[in-house]
Amino acid sequence: MLAVAGASVPTVDLLSLFTRYSSQMDASLWLGLAKKSLLGLGVALECTGHGTDRFTTISAQWHNLIKNAVVMGSAPPVALGGFRFDAACPASSMWLGFADGALVIPRLTIFQSSSGCCHIVAADHVPPGADAAVRLQSIFSVFKSRTDEGMTPLEQEGRVSVFDPEEAKIQWHNLVHGAMNAISQGSAKKIVAARTIRATSTTPFTVPNIIRRLGAENPKAAIFAFGRRGVYFVGATPEILITASAGSFQTMALAGSAPRSEDSEQDALLGQALQDSAKDQLEHDFVVQAMLRALKPYCGKIVTDATPSLHKLRKVQHLVTHFSGDLLPHKSLLDAVARLHPTPAVGGVPTESALAFLRKHEGVDRGWYAGPVGWLDADGNGEFMVALRSGVIHRQNAVLFAGCGLVAGSDPVKEYQETQIKFSTMLDGLCPVFGNAKAGGQTAH
Repeated sequence: MLAVAGASVPTVDLLSLFTRYSSQMDASLWLGLAKKSLLGLGVALECTGHGTDRFTTISAQWHNLIKNAVVMGSAPPVALGGFRFDAACPASSMWLGFADGALVIPRLTIFQSSSGCCHIVAADHVPPGADAAVRLQSIFSVFKSRTDEGMTPLEQEGRVSVFDPEEAKIQWHNLVHGAMNAISQGSAKKIVAARTIRATSTTPFTVPNIIRRLGAENPKAAIFAFGRRGVYFVGATPEILITASAGSFQTMALAGSAPRSEDSEQDALLGQALQDSAKDQLEHDFVVQAMLRALKPYCGKIVTDATPSLHKLRKVQHLVTHFSGDLLPHKSLLDAVARLHPTPAVGGVPTESALAFLRKHEGVDRGWYAGPVGWLDADGNGEFMVALRSGVIHRQNAVLFAGCGLVAGSDPVKEYQETQIKFSTMLDGLCPVFGNAKAGGQTAH
C-alpha cells in the first residue's frame, strides 16, 4: 500500500538540495515551464512498463496505486519519470537503469511554485499492519536532520573534450540521403533523424553545475535531470508535449528551425525567412495536423493559433503553434501522452513508416531522448515535455543528442549545421567555455 503525507514548508533552494543528495541516492529535478518545480529524492514505489504497452501498463499501475493510497493531509501523491522514444529498438548499456517507461513516486518530493508556495510530500510502501504515520514521520525527520548539515562542496570541474569526428559527418550525410530517397519514393513524407556526439571530462561531470548553467541560459525551456543508478539524463527542452491543470490542457507544435543572430536586423530576417519557407511550413503543418487528429478523441474543445509564430530561443528559433482546451472527464494526462507520442516533430509522417526507417538506418539508441518526460499528481495535474536538447551523463562521460526533420527539399549540409546549433545548448551546459564554438574534436577547460 502507498501511504503519503504532506506538509507546507518555507521556500527552499531545490538545486542546493539536489546538489547535496544526488550523489547519495537516485534524485530527479524538474524546473518546469508551468512555473512549478519539483525535487524527488529516493524511491518509495515505481511504476514501470515495457514494450509498446508501456504507457497503458504504467497508467493502470499509477491509477491503482492512487486509488488505494492512504493520504494524510491535502498534498496528493506525485510521480516523476519518462518513456523511451521507441521501445522496439534494443537498449544499449548507455541507458542502463532507464526502463522503457518509468514513473517514480519518490520517498520525498518537494513541490514549489513561482508564487512561493512550497510543500513536502513523504511517501512510503507500507506493508500490512505497519504504522503508516510513524513511517512517514521518520522520513520527514531524516530529511530535516540532513537539511541542518552543511552544504556538500562541489568538486572542481575538469577539462572537457568533445568528439565529433569527420566520419560522423559522412555517416550523417548518408543517413539524410537515405531518408530523402525514402521520401521521394513515397514511403514517408517526413523523417526526423538524430545523431550523437560524445564528450569526456578529466574529472566527473558536476550535474548540479550543468543544471545551473542550463537554467541561466535557457529561460524558455524546462530543465530536467533524472538520476538512475548514478546515470543522469539531463536537458533543457523547449517543447511541451502536454500540460494539464484542473482538467484543462495546453500543448504546442514546434517544428521548423532557423539560427539566431546577435544582430537584431539579421535575426529578424532569419525569422522572416523561416516563416516564408515552404519547406519549413510543410514540416510544421505535418505536426499541427497530426496533433489535432491525436487530441480530438480526448478533448471537449480545442483552441489553436490561426497561424504559426516564432518561438525564439538563445541559439535557435522555431515555428510554433499553440493548442489549449479541456480533456474529457474520463481521459487522463497519461492517456493524452500515449496518444500524442511520438509527434511528427520527433518521429515523422506517417509515424510507422518513419520509425521503420529509423530503426533500420539511424544507428542511434535514443533511449529517453525525444520521449515524454515530466511529472503528474493524483489530481490529474502534470507537465510532460519532449526530451530534446539533452544528454546522458555518467561520471566522466557524456553522450549528447540532436536531430532535425527531413522533408522533400532538405539539404544535408544545412541539416548538419542545424544539429550543430542544437548541440550547443548542452555543450554550453557541460562547459561554458565552448560558448559559440562548434562541436568537433575540441577541448576546453
